[in-house]
Amino acid sequence: MSRSVLEGGRGTLDRSATEAFLNTVVQGAEAARAGERVPTRDAVDALTARMTTDVADRMSAFLAALWQGGGSTLASFPAPQRGVGHLDETALMYLLESEDITDTAFWNRVVRMISLPTLLRTPAAGTGNLQYLMREAIRLWTSRVCLIVPGEADADISPWRWTVKAGQLILQTPRFHVLVAQSQRQLPSGQEHDLPRLDEVRNRADRFGIPLTSLRMVVTDRHVGYGGPGDDISHDTRLDGISDALGQAEGVIEAEARIPSGETLQCMFGSGIASARGARTQVPLDALLGTTARLLSELSSDEAEKITQLLGAQSSPPAQPWNQPGFDDV
Repeated sequence: MSRSVLEGGRGTLDRSATEAFLNTVVQGAEAARAGERVPTRDAVDALTARMTTDVADRMSAFLAALWQGGGSTLASFPAPQRGVGHLDETALMYLLESEDITDTAFWNRVVRMISLPTLLRTPAAGTGNLQYLMREAIRLWTSRVCLIVPGEADADISPWRWTVKAGQLILQTPRFHVLVAQSQRQLPSGQEHDLPRLDEVRNRADRFGIPLTSLRMVVTDRHVGYGGPGDDISHDTRLDGISDALGQAEGVIEAEARIPSGETLQCMFGSGIASARGARTQVPLDALLGTTARLLSELSSDEAEKITQLLGAQSSPPAQPWNQPGFDDV
């Protein structure tokens, strides 16, 4: 409320007026979550009287989010419907910085009023409410690209925690960070990673059930590619022959992995970047981060379990259609 008054307060507020205004809005926020019309309407009226239009609308959107999160419909919200169906970055910041709301159903409703780009514009740091929001958002929101980099969690933020920093959504773990962005241009330049050997990449894919549809490898200054029509090539006997012929000295530069929704991720082991194939393709966050962490990093058992808790298990992608070859192809 203090921030809102400084941003767009209107008129003079002495001590008694301030206390009355604050009580009205606080009671309105509590009432909004409970679906109580009269106190909620009183809060909206107080905001309209004491704030400039843009700030009053923003606070009304915040109250509308509490109203819907509590289970009431937007149509029954006791205020004009102007701009209350979504949260901008400031209203979202109010929500994330409020006291922790542990109700899963609340966040399941509120997440539909928010988008990832809005969150990335929000200075939300690593609040408790951001953790509850991401539990629901991870299955619903989509993005294009993410980057895995070595790094420890900030000293003031516990490990295995979501945070927003410098316009990036970051999953912090004790050993590495996974950064999410809408395009590769929005990611920082990462450190170069050592290239894993082919058997390491195949073991990671086997461990988590990740189908690999193509691989690109390097031996000294020569590149070798192996791919198929979209099926899983990780167990092909020809690939075994290539590995044997190369003396198991190959480093894997790139792998294409099929995710549960059917899209393909291009995973670059040297840069630690995974991106969706296709100029406009967006993929679910749980698959984007989960596949990146599981394929581009050698996870310990504890790390693999924690990734599953945060992102869900790596479910199987849809089966590729089988085509009967024609007589000319036999």
